[in-house]
Parts: sequence; C-alpha cells; structure tokens
Amino acid sequence: MEVVHKKEENSETVKENIEQVVSEVTTEPNVQVENSPEQPKTVSIADIIEKVEKNNFTVYFYCPPLNVPSGGIEVLFRYAKNLHETGVNTCIIYEPREDKKASYLESQKHRKAISVYEPFKPDWLGEEYKDVRLKALCEKEIQFSDGTKKPKDVLNINPEDFLIIPEGFPNIMESTATVPCKRIIFAQSWYYILNGLQIGQKWQNFNVRDVISISDGITEYLNAVMPGLSIKRGYNSINRNIFKNENNIAKKVPIVAFMAGRSMDAQVRTINVIKTFYAFFPQFKWIRFVELKNLSKEEFSERLAEAAFVLYTDEIAGFGTLPLEAMANGTHVIGWAPLGGKEYMHEKNGFWTTNGDIFKLAEMLGFAIEKYLTNQLDTPEVFEEYEKTLSNYTIEKEKEQLNNIFNEYKSERVSELKKLKQ
Repeated sequence: MEVVHKKEENSETVKENIEQVVSEVTTEPNVQVENSPEQPKTVSIADIIEKVEKNNFTVYFYCPPLNVPSGGIEVLFRYAKNLHETGVNTCIIYEPREDKKASYLESQKHRKAISVYEPFKPDWLGEEYKDVRLKALCEKEIQFSDGTKKPKDVLNINPEDFLIIPEGFPNIMESTATVPCKRIIFAQSWYYILNGLQIGQKWQNFNVRDVISISDGITEYLNAVMPGLSIKRGYNSINRNIFKNENNIAKKVPIVAFMAGRSMDAQVRTINVIKTFYAFFPQFKWIRFVELKNLSKEEFSERLAEAAFVLYTDEIAGFGTLPLEAMANGTHVIGWAPLGGKEYMHEKNGFWTTNGDIFKLAEMLGFAIEKYLTNQLDTPEVFEEYEKTLSNYTIEKEKEQLNNIFNEYKSERVSELKKLKQ
C-alpha cells in the first residue's frame, strides 16, 4: 500500500508560491524572510535557531489530493497527526487537481475557458483525521466542482520549517531546491523512486539528502541506487482498535478476500491467479473471492474479518500493511513476497511465494485452503505467531520512533544553522 505516483502538470505553482515569500538562507548574519508578500521582516539566524529549539515551526507534508482510499496517504496524515500531538505544528499541503469534466461543462455554459477543480475531501480516512490541517495552494482564486471557491493562497514557509516530500514527486524536489527550510523525502515505495528521474539523476541533484524510509527493503534499495543519502528508519503501525481478532472462528466464511491492485496490469494478474486456481483445483469451485474496494477503514476491516483468507498480490509494495491487517483480524494470508515485506514475512505467519509467480501462487492457494478445510490452520500456535509479528508494528512504537526522528532533525538543523553564523 504506497503513495500514488503522479506527474504534476502545474509543478511550477509550488515553486512560485514559495519563492514569493522567502529568501534563501546565506552565510550573512541576518536572513531576509517574508512571512507574507506585504510584510517582510529581518530575522537573525539566532532567532531561527531559537524557534527550532522551541518547536516554533511547522512541518508541511506535500500530498497528492486523491479522494480514493490510499494507504500511503493515510500514513502521511497519521504522521502529521502524531507529530501534532507531540506539540509540533503540522499541515498537509496540496495542489488542487482540475476536474476536466466540470471544466468542460462550465466552459460550454459560459462560452469561454473556465477551470474547475476537484475538492480534496479524504472522508474515507474517517473521523480520526478530521482535525489534521489542510492547505490548498493556488496562485489565484479557484472554483471547486462542489460550488465553493478558494481565494489565492500561497505557502509562507520559513527557514525554521520542514517540508516533507513523497518519493514519487521529483518535480516538487526540483522546484523547491532553493527553499531555505529543511526538506525531507518520505519514501514509502521503492517502485516510484527512479520512475520520475532522468537516467543518472539522483535526489542529491535537487539539494536534498535527508530521507525517512518506511521499510528495510526501501532502505536497502536507496543505499544501492543513491549512496550517500542520510536515511532514518520510520515505522508503520496497525490500528488494533480497528483491526482486531475476536477469536470467533464461527464467524469466518470460506471466502478469499483480495485487492486487485492499482494498475490495469496488476488487476489482470490478480484475476489470472484466481482463474488459474479454479483450473488447478476444480473441486474448490465453490470457494468465493470477494474484492475489497471503495471502503472506509471500518468497513474494510469488517469485510476482511469475515474472510478465512486474503489473497495478497501487491508486487511493488514498499511495506505492505494488508497482510498485517489480515493477521490482526485472524485472517490467513496467501500471497507474493515483495521487497517491502521481507522484514516480517516468513513461513510461520503466511503462505508466501516468489513475487509475481502466478502458477506458484495458485498452487499455494489450493494448498492453504486444503489445510483450512482439514482444521490444520485455526490453532493457538498460528494466532500466537501473528501476534508476535504484529508486536513490532504498534501505534506506540510508531509514535516513539517518529518523535525520535524529529528530535534528531531538530538537532541537525540547529547544527546547520550554527555553522552559518561562523
């Protein structure tokens, strides 16, 4: 479950918005910073250091404005929420996406070109994230398809602030290369790291080297393709208030839940696995497969908890929370073992096969279902192994590690600023 990669058509907007209101930090004793275009003021480096030390700064998270469930976006919101709870100001920033259909209809109606934008309302996240601050960046007043309007709003970012950029947006890294704040890449997927870059290009070319990696697999990949980065290891967590095993085997139904994947090719391969399974094991033609899509977290957990199995076919996962969520619900996992899940996937907590091998996965499905139907799976030992795996991915551990990471970033930022004073 990773952040969706998207080429931004108006990536210069971020650059223009930021460069309107800040000046680059130099080795001069004072730094000119515009908190607004109309009210510039002189701030000393000593003042900036004091703000960092006293948490008087904002951590901005750049986010693609998707209104469909995305595990990567949820992690961004969760990190913003958890940091805010420690006393740090946080804000999710995004560039509104144009609603092509609404723009066409409005342009036809008024007989002139009119752009209409999609409102970013990630209601699928639930009430837990309703208080996370959102900020839409726009260089002029814009109109949303729900009838509301948004006045011009630029990003007033200061040297004491932090900007978190998902790994799939090198255009944002490039457009903010001269911004004086601390920029950090948030890597939730290995797959999108090189996709948006030119051959031979690295993040260091955009004057950024700080990275938060969400898995051991991503860290290994980054060290291989971009040596020299400063990588800190973040953690993921499973919300056990939502995903929980009620130990009621009678509620389980002999069905296999699945998520078909983000791309058409991934969906085709998943369906191919299912059809191959039926071809290999015609005696199990009564086994049903149920797709999990367009569901809130609570609905997703309820459907997952009803299933005896979940089929995991994410070949490019940077971490992969679906298997862990299934374990938390007492649902057995049959799936491929991608790079991102290598730190927790082993023979005692799931039925894993070579990543991308359709035939092997279809065979494993039949093997696992046979074990289930002969009462060899729902044992205390199996569920104890699930809990042992899940103990490494608690909300408490995630919050503690996130707090440690930003305390380190604060110390590093203070050291950087002190060197400018010398």
